[in-house]
Amino acid sequence: MLISTTSEATAGSVPNSEGLISTPIPRLLDLLILEEIEPDVFHAGTLFDDPMNLYGGQVAAQALYAVGQTVSVERVPHSMHCYFLRAGDPMKAVDYFVHRDRDGRSFSSRTVSAMQEGREIFTMSASFHLEESGPDVQSARRATVLGPDDPRSRGLTHRTVDVDYRDPREVPNDDMLRQVWMKCSMELGDAPLLHACLIAYMSDMFTGLFELVPRREDVALSSLDHVVWFVRQARADDWLLMDLKGESLSHGRGLYSGDIFDVEGRLVAKLMQESLYRPRV
Repeated sequence: MLISTTSEATAGSVPNSEGLISTPIPRLLDLLILEEIEPDVFHAGTLFDDPMNLYGGQVAAQALYAVGQTVSVERVPHSMHCYFLRAGDPMKAVDYFVHRDRDGRSFSSRTVSAMQEGREIFTMSASFHLEESGPDVQSARRATVLGPDDPRSRGLTHRTVDVDYRDPREVPNDDMLRQVWMKCSMELGDAPLLHACLIAYMSDMFTGLFELVPRREDVALSSLDHVVWFVRQARADDWLLMDLKGESLSHGRGLYSGDIFDVEGRLVAKLMQESLYRPRV
């Protein structure tokens, strides 16, 4: 099993002969337990009964973690470009096949394919960087909103595990959730790769499209592609503010962007996502 920090085993979660762990509610770090079943092939066998399709942020986090096992620990993720090809099943194991594209003097490039029962559900290109010294400036500014510990901010229900989300708006409007505070609710240690993976995990949770159109219960949103740039190292177990902006909606596809800031206002990540916007039949 590969994981860079320890977590308590989920009660009653015992791997079977196929390396699968079936549990009603996993812990967050259980989702990043990977077994290298052959060189550069990693098996994610923690399963749980989720009434929805496999969460895209989980696949993205696992894929980035698998890729990270093939890269020197001195190199940290700086970008990931994901494509969601098919809906995944949370009660089926996922295998990640990593291809080592290139290792240069300061950058490492990888591609990874996620498979369920012989069907490709996801692909990702990721790049890692040996960090360098240089100017540190930004133009992005964090919005002035309620702090995560302000008693007027409210907790939000969600489908992720071991993550806290808080609504920072003084006057909530469910159709216009643009900013959200988020953090992992368990201590994660200091490995930069793990924190990057869990920022990716959290980043797929909300959408900026309802800034463009009112929420409709008969419209299904599903991720088509998702990009994250990690511009500064940050801790996923500290509060981060994700600020989303709707960019465009046309031809059944919606595009939104997002900035992720730490509590000090540093821009730590930038994301873009295109989502399918399609009425349910």
